[in-house]
Amino acid sequence: MIKPDSQIAKLQAEIERLQGEVIRFQQSEARLREMGNNIALGLYRRTCGAQGTIVNVNPALAKLFGYLHPEELEGMSMRDLYWDPEECDQFSGEVFEHGDVSRRELRMRHRDGSTRWITVTTTMILDTEGEAEFFDGIMEDITARKAAEAETARQREQLIQADKMVALGTLVSGVAHEINNPNQFIVSHISPLKKIWDDVQPILDRYFEHNGDFLVGGGKYSLRREQVPEMFASVLKGAQRIRHIVRELRDYTRQQPLAMDNNLELNAVVKSALELLANQIGKSTTNFSVNYAEGLPQITGDYQRIEQVVINLVQNACQALDDNSAAVVVSTLLDPAERSVLLQVRDEGIGIPAEDLPRIRDPFFTTRRESGGTGLGLSISETIIKKHGGTLHFASQVGVGTTVTITFPVNTIVFPS
Repeated sequence: MIKPDSQIAKLQAEIERLQGEVIRFQQSEARLREMGNNIALGLYRRTCGAQGTIVNVNPALAKLFGYLHPEELEGMSMRDLYWDPEECDQFSGEVFEHGDVSRRELRMRHRDGSTRWITVTTTMILDTEGEAEFFDGIMEDITARKAAEAETARQREQLIQADKMVALGTLVSGVAHEINNPNQFIVSHISPLKKIWDDVQPILDRYFEHNGDFLVGGGKYSLRREQVPEMFASVLKGAQRIRHIVRELRDYTRQQPLAMDNNLELNAVVKSALELLANQIGKSTTNFSVNYAEGLPQITGDYQRIEQVVINLVQNACQALDDNSAAVVVSTLLDPAERSVLLQVRDEGIGIPAEDLPRIRDPFFTTRRESGGTGLGLSISETIIKKHGGTLHFASQVGVGTTVTITFPVNTIVFPS
């Protein structure tokens, strides 16, 4: 027979053992909680399903989404953290189907409304009956990495584009002469051919008056006498267009250095460019004005190339007008705070759609393809301005107009007081 004192001693020993287990469990739980609170990755537990709510999160996850305290997220629907709630539905379905999903890249919504790219790893937790109870997961902010990847892709695209331009330069150098020779032949022969037609037409007119209509080149003379002058004009226009395209391609791929050691008066460059454009400006608008700022410091650069940029911008402004009463305003300005001289070309034209603005300086992108635009003018202009250490900025609104601002740095000149 076991003595009562012996039973009590065993019971006390078991109680002490269990108390030790509880203490060790509590200590282990405290260490795990501390690890969860200190870990840089975001940890969460939420109820199951697309409509599941957040049970608890660690401080890192709260910080990831812009919250000061983890408690602010508790009870919130997980869908509210997704940029597209339907992605939450899809992701939850995959967790139900597979039991876990690893390192899925998802777009999430920061508290300030900005987008965050997050990698999410989630495991489904079952209850004692084997039913889904929780989704436990880890989140890591990869927004910076995604931005770096996008920048790398952009730079890679620039390298590809640069390689294309090198190839284009080689191509242009090789074929420009072959194109220009026959094209010059066409241009030089149009004028005498038209003169021949002008001399022959009165004879044909008299024959037409006495004998009636007759066939010329497979068509009635009564029609041909109107069509032939238009044909000459179209051929000449097309030949000039070819010459213009070849010249722009040469300019775009030209490798010769700019004459950057000249001190220039910007007002003088603008006046020279506008004199060359006087005829086009007069045909395009009756509302043209120019404002020259006084006392502008000189800039350093290539006179002809800056003149080329001014011509391109003013031509674009004129071509953007759909009414000859719409205004074009050219201004030079001084910005002492930024130590810069500015050229501004503003038009009241059709404007540029917002989706096209980021692309207008891309080579060969043009909104005027049907009217002869090559998409090289602004690319050439931006290259020239960058080589002068300046910037080219566009502001536009459809139906209102466009303002182009060029900024030239002035580093060593004393500004007027």
